[in-house]
Amino acid sequence: MNTRLSPLLLVLALAACVDNNASLRISAACFPPAPNDDGSCSYPAECESVMLGNLWVDANFGPTGGTLFWPFQADNQRPPNNNNDGALNTATAFITGYKIKYTVLSTSNPLSIPDVTLDDTTRTVEAESSTVLAIPVIPFNVATLLVGASATLLAEVRAEIRATGHYGDGQNFETGPFFVVVNVANGSWVGASCADPLQVIVGYCPQPGQSSVTACK
Repeated sequence: MNTRLSPLLLVLALAACVDNNASLRISAACFPPAPNDDGSCSYPAECESVMLGNLWVDANFGPTGGTLFWPFQADNQRPPNNNNDGALNTATAFITGYKIKYTVLSTSNPLSIPDVTLDDTTRTVEAESSTVLAIPVIPFNVATLLVGASATLLAEVRAEIRATGHYGDGQNFETGPFFVVVNVANGSWVGASCADPLQVIVGYCPQPGQSSVTACK
């Protein structure tokens, strides 16, 4: 006996196989801003400019544990639905974590990196608005694994990042993937320097030991 899906069931079946980029999406890897005078980093709600090349991290940089944090723009494309004053806007998105899958594109030794699931402080993205997220693309446990693979590791790693969370109506979401490629080194970061030898570096954005923007004073 032949069976056919109804049009509605067919749409739902197809939707289940397609990455979700129509509601909440990670849309860009931001180019980081220059640090403030006190060395802190401030990010606007949207990228002022975007990163065009690969990211870079020294996985053996002790002060940061070899981690790589990077700013990404997230867009909530759902329209607001609070038509009445004081009504709950159930289209508001609350990002509570990330899922990251890794693929080693090249390395001195064969290496497999397990997927990671990361919980995070809740990030709120109002309907039809954007925010910038600081995502741990290479968290501490992954950096430790990379360093342990080789004393002279030079690797190229692709990270497939998905944000997870829920909307104001309680519906859970998982975004479609956003891909970044990271060039990983082991112990080669020696720090930045100021063009004026009378100045000192007051800060790095996002942090030292990785792709970053510095400020001198």
